[in-house]
Amino acid sequence: MQNIYFIILSVIIIFYMIFSIRKNTLSIKTSFVWVMLSLVMLLLSIFPKSIDWIALKLGIAYPPTLLLTLCIVLLLVQNFNTSKKTYDLQEKLNYLEQEITITKGDKNDK
Repeated sequence: MQNIYFIILSVIIIFYMIFSIRKNTLSIKTSFVWVMLSLVMLLLSIFPKSIDWIALKLGIAYPPTLLLTLCIVLLLVQNFNTSKKTYDLQEKLNYLEQEITITKGDKNDK
């Protein structure tokens, strides 16, 4: 019975991502990760013993540790990608500021 709540939550998240993509509030590229994570959450909700099996195969004694570690790693990767995109946008902004300054400077000189 408890798994049904996680299944419903996973389905809601998947539909929300698809809705966000269709309304162009979220790009397909960035939402792909979230849809995949929702699908993984759905699979883990349907088959809750699968995380125990994976942890056993990897030699991890306490299965929730595997899940927590995977979540932390995925969040770190997401944070890195976001930082990288922020840096790229900042570089583009600096370039555009310089272009505008040069263009306005040429008009003021005449």
